[in-house]
Amino acid sequence: MAKNKMNLLQIGGLLLLLVVLPLGSWYYLQTGLNYRIQAINELKDIAPVAEFELINYNDTLVSSDQFSDQLVVGHFYTGANQDTYFDLLQRLKEQFDERRDVYFLTFREGADIATQAESAQLLLDNGVEDPGQFFFLHGDASQIAGIAESMKLSGITQSGSLVDNKQLFFADSAMVRGTYDMTNAEDLKLLIKHITLNLHPVEEPDIIFERETEK
Repeated sequence: MAKNKMNLLQIGGLLLLLVVLPLGSWYYLQTGLNYRIQAINELKDIAPVAEFELINYNDTLVSSDQFSDQLVVGHFYTGANQDTYFDLLQRLKEQFDERRDVYFLTFREGADIATQAESAQLLLDNGVEDPGQFFFLHGDASQIAGIAESMKLSGITQSGSLVDNKQLFFADSAMVRGTYDMTNAEDLKLLIKHITLNLHPVEEPDIIFERETEK
């Protein structure tokens, strides 16, 4: 009886090892693959990111070339939905603060010193003042509107100027891949998913072993 019980336990162990665990691993991998395929299918090649050279809030010149192979979340800012927008930036900073392949661009009409100073204060007051990752970019009205229109972002310009809007865009490697409503919770979940699944692999530093200096 004891021997039969042992045989049953061994058979059960073999079934677990040879059948159940591989099936579980396959299901886990397949689920992850399906999730990634779904996310990729949700993204479209909407339009190339416009080429630009704009003045940042800290009076430095910023070129679109800096983001040519990076991930970008952008917004054309008019002051509407200000609290919602900066609350979102705070949350995005918490999630992606250590990443050097994710950048946040805010485009604003007005290249004068007063507008730049106001933008700098907004970033500072909301805890997202970081010139390496958060950019508040300024140009004249026609220039900023032209950038939005060239990226086929509908509903945010009228008669060559920005209008109040709730739209965010996501770009990967200088291509606009998706647009989102910042006041829609489901859209924001989608944005986070799209950023996360397109993050670049992190290169681990090489480990160098040094021999002790001979005495």
